[in-house]
Amino acid sequence: MECSQCHTVNPPSAERCSKCDTPFEFDGATMAAGPPVSRPASEVGKAWSVAAATPVTGGLAASGTSLAPGTILGTRYEILQMLGQGGMGAVYKARDKELDRFLALKVIRPELAVHPDILHRFKQELILARQVTHKNVIRIFDLGEADGIKFITMEYIEGQDLKHIVDEQGKLKTEESVRIMEQVCLALEAAHAEGVVHRDLKPQNIMLDKSGRISVMDFGIARSTEMGGMTQTGALLGTPDYMSPEQVMGEHVDARSDLFTMGVILYQLLTGDLPYKAETAQSSMFKRTREVPKRAIEVDPTVPKFLSDVAEKCLQIDVKVRYQSAQELRADLEAWHGGTSKTVTIATPPPVVVAKPKNWLAIGVASAAIILAIAAFIFRGRLFSNTAETGANAPPAMSLAILPLRNASGDPSLDWLGSSIAEMLSTDVGQSAQLRAVSSERIGQIFRDLRISPDTTLDAPTIQRVAEFSNADTIVWGQYAKFGDQIRIDATIQDLKRGHTTKLKTEAASDKEILSTVDHLASDIRQKLDLSSRAVKELQAQSFKPSSSSLPALRDYSDGLQLQRQGKNLEAAKLFESSTKEDPEFALAYSQLARAYEDLGQDNEAEQNSRKAVELSDKLPDMETRF
Repeated sequence: MECSQCHTVNPPSAERCSKCDTPFEFDGATMAAGPPVSRPASEVGKAWSVAAATPVTGGLAASGTSLAPGTILGTRYEILQMLGQGGMGAVYKARDKELDRFLALKVIRPELAVHPDILHRFKQELILARQVTHKNVIRIFDLGEADGIKFITMEYIEGQDLKHIVDEQGKLKTEESVRIMEQVCLALEAAHAEGVVHRDLKPQNIMLDKSGRISVMDFGIARSTEMGGMTQTGALLGTPDYMSPEQVMGEHVDARSDLFTMGVILYQLLTGDLPYKAETAQSSMFKRTREVPKRAIEVDPTVPKFLSDVAEKCLQIDVKVRYQSAQELRADLEAWHGGTSKTVTIATPPPVVVAKPKNWLAIGVASAAIILAIAAFIFRGRLFSNTAETGANAPPAMSLAILPLRNASGDPSLDWLGSSIAEMLSTDVGQSAQLRAVSSERIGQIFRDLRISPDTTLDAPTIQRVAEFSNADTIVWGQYAKFGDQIRIDATIQDLKRGHTTKLKTEAASDKEILSTVDHLASDIRQKLDLSSRAVKELQAQSFKPSSSSLPALRDYSDGLQLQRQGKNLEAAKLFESSTKEDPEFALAYSQLARAYEDLGQDNEAEQNSRKAVELSDKLPDMETRF
């Protein structure tokens, strides 16, 4: 069994990773092998894209979170061992009893199988992969369904993925690096010729078998450029370390996005390091949209200049300056093999024209203070570390993500509380050089990317996936419910790095006590974090609560934030207006109202509300007026 944290290969019967001690079982439930479940072969795969019943009430799909060795699916596939597990499901090595061959079997988690759009994504993986026929692209065999479990069967590669190899060896020999990249280029040429962009290329998706053949796999988030409407601008898909700038910005991507990722991988193989080194995934993602990394030859002088230039050309921010095709990239890699005297030409991108800021933004120093206050309230997960605060490059001891709480009351009128409680906790817990907090906006984006709805009951794989995308090692999640006038909040602090879980419970006698109850919960969270007493005191000193004590104002403000983050500025402006009417002293509501109006192009209204925010800023607590 492969550890999802450090990727160490462990015995199939292992309950915890032998290297990092990560538990394999989720909530103590491991699927036991039972009697073979039969289904006529003609029915396997039938109506596969139809959502499963909600909930799944019987069979293997309802029995646990993993398939044990010896389990038989559809009377045909014998599970041998788990190869890996991710947010979408698990991949197993299996034996096809009918054809007597080994294969890889990718299972979609039962709780996701009730979503037609996710089933469509899995089905599309099969359709796209079948369009791409090449020796360097993993072969997809079939899709199937047995006893409520939906799965895809594919070629089993006896070998290792490139991530394992890099983790074990560090940088690879130059010849080997180029040989690997040439084969990946061939795979991409075949895919791009069919109008397919991989979009999640990374070392984990590149398999190397014993003969040295490379196979590119997992087109799970690929989208055909010919399928209109399938790709939505603003959707963030991919793995943070290997994303292209246009993916980070949520913009349209084409084949050249894969070529940027090829540059990241080539750079890593040549130097042993990723090109965008940063303490957080957010910082790494942000940097690639603003700067070209240090050249590979500057990081490691033994890297051939020609190959350093190849990587540099791939990593250009402007897609027009990069290689324009995988074939063009492969031609340069092959030229290096032939001892070429040619040079890699990198065109100079056109200068970026920066629009003149609107007059209302230049109101003065006080205006800047209120804008920073917004950043302090919403974007507490900083994009760049502050060495003046953290000391000599000392990383935070902990990274914390507070997730929106689930409304377990069944009352839709309380839905707004889920994100609002998370917002308030994220500021009330406090700030410290020892704690990196993931911003609420980033969490919201991750939830949208992973298609996690507010009413989703979070399980261990989903929490692990959120932690992976947010680069957090400690997650706070939970739910709330109303009993009469009383509101009860149940929260869990899950320290994934240290393997600790702490349950917390607090109650508000009525709606009017929610703010004080959240403050009490924030205090409990501070005390339970695995930090020094000094760091906890620093958190307490740097904590603050929203400047409004009006629950209706906070509700409208919270709902407005959610709409604004979805780009619905007109609807957001109406809610911010309502918030300011509920509490005319709520400075942050005026600030966000100004921001919404600016995005709508209504400069007069933007200036008016910005001035009002500045006027009220003198009354804000210190923590709300400085970053």
